[in-house]
Amino acid sequence: MALLDCAGLSVRFGGLLAVSDVTLSVPEGGIFGVIGPNGAGKTTLFNCLARIQVPDTGSIRYRNRDLLRYRPHEIVRLGIARTFQNLELSKRMSAIDNVLLGAHSQLSYGFWSAGFKLKSVQQDEARAVHQAKEAMELLGVAQFENELAASLPFGVLKRVELARALVSRPRLLLLDEPAAGLNTAERETLSRLIRRLRDQLGITVLLVEHDMSMVMSLCDRIAVLDFGKKVAEGTPVEIQNHPAVIEAYLGEAEAVAQH
Repeated sequence: MALLDCAGLSVRFGGLLAVSDVTLSVPEGGIFGVIGPNGAGKTTLFNCLARIQVPDTGSIRYRNRDLLRYRPHEIVRLGIARTFQNLELSKRMSAIDNVLLGAHSQLSYGFWSAGFKLKSVQQDEARAVHQAKEAMELLGVAQFENELAASLPFGVLKRVELARALVSRPRLLLLDEPAAGLNTAERETLSRLIRRLRDQLGITVLLVEHDMSMVMSLCDRIAVLDFGKKVAEGTPVEIQNHPAVIEAYLGEAEAVAQH
């Protein structure tokens, strides 16, 4: 069963058709990858799904709800979380405080309750801290919880950002180039963590990624974009041998086939 469906998505920037009539169906419980050469429309498509970009035409449905009716900050409550290609962390805050920023959607109290520090507020805050610690433990960064983000290595910060996404208890996790800037060992660690999120927590993962080796080894299904259009979709083996994919990547075709 599909958790996320988009049909006929198109986005135009002036005379440029960045995304052209793209249709995707992301199965629940799977890891779905979107790849393509630079300028293929991956980021624009991803921003549509995250509700940052409004498509000119098409539909997006999540758990059979019209996602286009919701604002970006509202989709978190629906069970959708995302990470960013460029880290969106506050370097002046501790790691755990950055993670706690992702828990705001789970807090039930309002302005007045917070002002008077009611018991329910204290319980909510304690629950949020517990969830943040759990997420950091799962991702292997619990030992850094009180360290300032500015003092932490880039690979650790990537996992802190992932913990922030997890603390909102998502059913769908959108990962925007999660391996960007990581070395080989860090990419392998990240791949294992993503599988664990799917296998242990039942989280469906949709990722946009340039690292072909990671995508081919990690994803159940892959869609390929080129000049805004979807030119192929299938299993990693099918994608590796698809003529349109080889043509789209040109000089990268050999590298694609080898993975």
